Amino acid sequence: MKHVPTRTCLGCRQRRAKHELVRLVRDGDGSVVVDEDGRGTGRGAYVCADPACTERALKAARLGHAFRAACRVGDGLEASVLAPRQVVAGAGHDRRS
Repeated sequence: MKHVPTRTCLGCRQRRAKHELVRLVRDGDGSVVVDEDGRGTGRGAYVCADPACTERALKAARLGHAFRAACRVGDGLEASVLAPRQVVAGAGHDRRS
């Protein structure tokens, strides 16, 4: 049986498979960005692509605790978190007759 890595969502605190979550990282100037390929350096925080969960997770206090440092949340971060999963969720369902 193959081991599936799990992570805890910052918003809802549910444990999920790592591939189901979006990884966030804090860059050098303190801004939080989406780590699209999952290979960014440093501490990461994971969040579900659920809008309500994402809103809870992106509060500065939760992110600051997860990253163990002060951080800034940009205006477009929530859209960036939700966008990749919406594309993946619709993949493979565009069948033509």
